[in-house]
Amino acid sequence: MSSKLAKLAYSEEHENQKNPPGSQAEHEGKMRGHVLRFFVLSVVNLFIGTLLGVMQTFPGLAQWIRESGPAGHLIDPLAHAHINLVGGVTVGMMGLFYYVLPKLVNRPIYSTTLATMSFWFSMLGVFVFFSSLVILGIIEGNMIHSGMTYGQALEAVGSIHHIMIITGAMLMGFGYWTYISNILLTIFKKRGG
Repeated sequence: MSSKLAKLAYSEEHENQKNPPGSQAEHEGKMRGHVLRFFVLSVVNLFIGTLLGVMQTFPGLAQWIRESGPAGHLIDPLAHAHINLVGGVTVGMMGLFYYVLPKLVNRPIYSTTLATMSFWFSMLGVFVFFSSLVILGIIEGNMIHSGMTYGQALEAVGSIHHIMIITGAMLMGFGYWTYISNILLTIFKKRGG
């Protein structure tokens, strides 16, 4: 047992000598994890968008969305387009730039903390925005189907309609601005300088 612990301690010490904390190799290892997160999130978003698109082709649901007017518009095309384009394509491109940029400018990404922040705020923003569009579309659509006009349904939902959508948009915006800042700092400013 003690020899196994000694071997483990030796291997960790040896690994730390190869990649000491703060080294280029440690930084690249962290960024690989960030890039993978962005790509996984992109694939998940594209899967959700595809699933929503397939569901929207079901005759009953397609008719319900059409007859819901502006409330149905929140689901198709708005929610469907945003989860695919913003959540899938844009997030995937963010991951691609985090992967390619260090090779192009021959220096590491400026901040793994900013990369982490850009990921989490973008992810939360995409899901809050998408969920808001779908949930509000369903709630307001059901109100319209029960005889209300869209204006009455919007009034019944109240300010929560705008609060939900604005919250998602602000989270996404903060994530994207954090990302853009990190990219620009990577291009124009060396780490620690």
